[in-house]
Amino acid sequence: MYGVVLEGGGARGAYQIGVWQALQELGIEYRGVAGTSVGALNGAMMVQGDLDQALEIWSEIRLSRILSVDEDLFDRLRRLSLSSDDASTLLQHFRNIFKDGVDTAPLRSLMGEFVDESRVRAAGQTFGFVTVSLSNWNPLKLYLEDVPAGQLIDYLLASARLLIFKKERINGKLLLDGGLYDNLPIDLLAARGFKRIIAVRLGGFSRTRWQETRDVEVTYIRPRESLGGILDFSLERARKNIKLGYFDTLKVFKGYRGRRYCLEVDQDDDYFFHLLLNIEDEQLAALSDDFGLPGGTSSRRSLLERIIPLVAELLGLNSAASYSEILIAVLERAAASSGLERFRIYSWDDFRQQVARCCQIRGARLAPISKRLPRALKGNELVLRTLREPVLDRFTEVLVSSLRR
Repeated sequence: MYGVVLEGGGARGAYQIGVWQALQELGIEYRGVAGTSVGALNGAMMVQGDLDQALEIWSEIRLSRILSVDEDLFDRLRRLSLSSDDASTLLQHFRNIFKDGVDTAPLRSLMGEFVDESRVRAAGQTFGFVTVSLSNWNPLKLYLEDVPAGQLIDYLLASARLLIFKKERINGKLLLDGGLYDNLPIDLLAARGFKRIIAVRLGGFSRTRWQETRDVEVTYIRPRESLGGILDFSLERARKNIKLGYFDTLKVFKGYRGRRYCLEVDQDDDYFFHLLLNIEDEQLAALSDDFGLPGGTSSRRSLLERIIPLVAELLGLNSAASYSEILIAVLERAAASSGLERFRIYSWDDFRQQVARCCQIRGARLAPISKRLPRALKGNELVLRTLREPVLDRFTEVLVSSLRR
């Protein structure tokens, strides 16, 4: 059995619900959950076992269901469309925040509606979370059995209480967000004997204290793009993050490829190498000339030794990237610019055919890159790096053209 550890991260916690949905569909069972902050709140629902309920909460989330704030005002602040009256009202809000803290009564009400302490305790699972005592700055690593009966929600909210939130005492103690000590408490499950742990990251800077050990196998699920701000409780963002968590989990456990899309790729790297070799000599010669690369070099040698490394760098891939990683990234970029549906599983053949059929590359409508440059700068890779978009567009045009054959 697995244990699941959920990182803190506010509104980004919607990602964890997508992970949970994928784990359930994959038939991956867990017998323990640990978390910090929003990870503790989601963790309680995971122990309770009601995925549909969690999806309902996060799919309909909004800021006013979490905090006692003027949601419209803060939305205008986010869009930078404040009036002079708004600015005055906002200033008063900030004064109240610094004086008393933001009221989290809506979140307490929400958790009271959807977290059933008796069901959590009856689930028979290990459940742990972290909070910090403001009185002496000592961390509290708590398990379910450490929490007095009837106070589970109090302690869960304490684990998620940011410094700007209204202070509340539990049994005379002021408790704060556990992320101040450990935002990914893997050790809570490792200490209870779990040898296989799924750790769900949420991106951004985070204090973690786990030291890797060969005795515990940790499988990390992490976003490959930003999940937004910790207070971005917009419906659009939450629903997108749920999907990101779902598909990232499938990639980890099913081996799907892609950074932005979800691709079922059975072909090995030799297949992608031969896709490059399938580009016609005339196209390669035109591409080298367009980039201003010197003549006298084999067009295929120029492709493999100069153009492909340059394309990989412009795509943000490291120098050890395989041909499959590079070509998949090129086509993903083309698919995104063409508006190809993102959240579905594609076979490789289906994906490349759809990209070849529907993408429209801006580079095809641009003047040759070399004509924009003085003679002395043609073929200069430092200069080509500054022309990232047209260089990638031009290479994509050539690659997609070869795929159509």
